[in-house]
Amino acid sequence: MVSHYTLLSGTLVAFLLGIAFQFFPNYWQLVVLGGVVPGFVLRSWSRAFTAGFIGILLSWVVYVAYLWLAFPASQVISTLGDIVGIPGPVLVGLALLVGSLFGGLGAVVGIALQRMIREYQ
Repeated sequence: MVSHYTLLSGTLVAFLLGIAFQFFPNYWQLVVLGGVVPGFVLRSWSRAFTAGFIGILLSWVVYVAYLWLAFPASQVISTLGDIVGIPGPVLVGLALLVGSLFGGLGAVVGIALQRMIREYQ
């Protein structure tokens, strides 16, 4: 593995993969893979988690902003929030938090796999 990758490059990779996985709407769980890749290139657990978390968070923010502006997503989210019993923006915030945690935990899995592979070589 290359050691000169920074937090910024890991975040950028997670962001780009997060945007790419937005095109698979039925498979949003693939966002974990968006975090695994920064975990392969970074060496620190905390940096890998941060890169995966922030990269996926930014990609989901871009996607939600696009949906908010291009479609009547605000009405749908408000209706969903009414059904659940919480405000729509809080529901969006919780979804962003969950997606970001998946990205961060994917990065932790990536760094664990990287270390296992390096140990057995």
